[in-house]
Amino acid sequence: MAIKRSSKIDSSFSSSSMTDLVFLLLVFFILATTLINPNNAVKLTLPSSSSQEGDPSVIALSVIGDSSSPSGYRYVINRDEQYEEVSEVAGALRVHYAEYADRPEEDRPYISLRCDEKVTVDALVEIIDLTREEKYKMVLATKEK
Repeated sequence: MAIKRSSKIDSSFSSSSMTDLVFLLLVFFILATTLINPNNAVKLTLPSSSSQEGDPSVIALSVIGDSSSPSGYRYVINRDEQYEEVSEVAGALRVHYAEYADRPEEDRPYISLRCDEKVTVDALVEIIDLTREEKYKMVLATKEK
């Protein structure tokens, strides 16, 4: 006596309900992320200061295009010392670094170099060569705050 099953097991998978679920999750996450305000997500208290005094371990060197000077540029150190030649700048930097000669190398100041838009690459390379010869640490800054 042969007994046959009347129902066969279906081994196929229907993914139509999965696409609905993925679509609903996608809509939920899109709406949830657009409602988050980034200013309220992480509370930060940023430091503020009213003084205009800079970091004493930074020597600010600005190169400004000046047609009246012989080299075509004016060099300003710490906003008060002005020079017209790179050799004068080299002497002034040696004087600034002489104050820190007894300190370890990591505690010595570094030079923050700012250049005017009119400054050519040759003038910039001249300053970089000067700092490399004396082994000064230097940062090339973009714009003054």
